[in-house]
Amino acid sequence: MGFYLDEPTRATDTFAFDAARGELERVSIVHKFGGNPAVGTSFVPVAVGGVYQTPQVGSQTQLRVKAGGNAADDAAGNGAREVTLYGIDETGAEISEAVATAGESASSATTDSFLRLFRVIVTASGTYATQSAGSHTAAITIENAAGGTDWATISATDFPRGQSEIGAYTVPLGYTAYVPTLIVTSDSSKSTDFLFFQRQNILETSAPYTAMRQVVEAAGLAGEEIIQPRTPFGPFPALTDIGFLAKVSTGTGAVEVDFEIILVADDS
Repeated sequence: MGFYLDEPTRATDTFAFDAARGELERVSIVHKFGGNPAVGTSFVPVAVGGVYQTPQVGSQTQLRVKAGGNAADDAAGNGAREVTLYGIDETGAEISEAVATAGESASSATTDSFLRLFRVIVTASGTYATQSAGSHTAAITIENAAGGTDWATISATDFPRGQSEIGAYTVPLGYTAYVPTLIVTSDSSKSTDFLFFQRQNILETSAPYTAMRQVVEAAGLAGEEIIQPRTPFGPFPALTDIGFLAKVSTGTGAVEVDFEIILVADDS
C-alpha cells in the first residue's frame, strides 16, 4: 500500500507549479481522471462504460464518432461540432486528431490509426455554454471505424461533460512517467476495491509477454482516499499502460479516480 503523508502535496508547490507552467526543461504534467457510474462486482476499467481498449500491434484502428447521437451534435449544429481524440499510434508515438461530428450519423473516420485512446474532448460547439446549456446535446461515443467496438464515451448524463472520463493512460514513446498522487472515490454505501495497474512493453507481439501487474491496491473503501507515498509511483517507462480497475461488493456503484502524471522526456 505504500506510505501516506498526513496532508497531500499542494498544487502550488514549487516543482508542481513550475512543471505545470512549462518552466522545467523536459518535464510536463498530465492530469488524468476517470469515472464509472455503474461498476459491478467484477473488476472493470474506471471509465464511462467500463472501457479502455488495449489491442496489440496489428489491431490498431481508425476511429469515428458512433451513429445514434443527437442531430444537434453536427458540424453545423447547436451542439458539438468537433471532437479531438488523443492517444498513441502503432509505433507508440503520441497522436491527436480532430473529427467533425455528423449528428445522428457516424462521422468520417480518423486518418490516423489508434493503438490507444486516452482522452476525447469537445473542441468546437455551436453553443456558448452555460450552467444550463452544455457544449453538446447527447452522449458522444467513439468507436472503431468499422463499427461494433466502443472506445470511449463523453457522458451527457445530468449535464454534458465535454470530455471523456478515462482513468487510464499510456506513456508515449520518448517519455518516462511518475505518479505522485492517487485519489480514489467511491459510493459511501458500497465497499469498493481499486487496483492501480501497469503493463509495460505494450508493443510486444508474441509470448512471453510482460505481465500486467498491480502497483497498489486499495481495498474495502467507502468514500474518498488520498494515496500519496513518500516517493512517487514509478518509474513507468515509455510504452506502459497505467490506470485503474475497480469493483464493488454488491450490486453496482459509482466510482471516480484522479491522478497526476509527471512526464519526463527521455535523453535523446
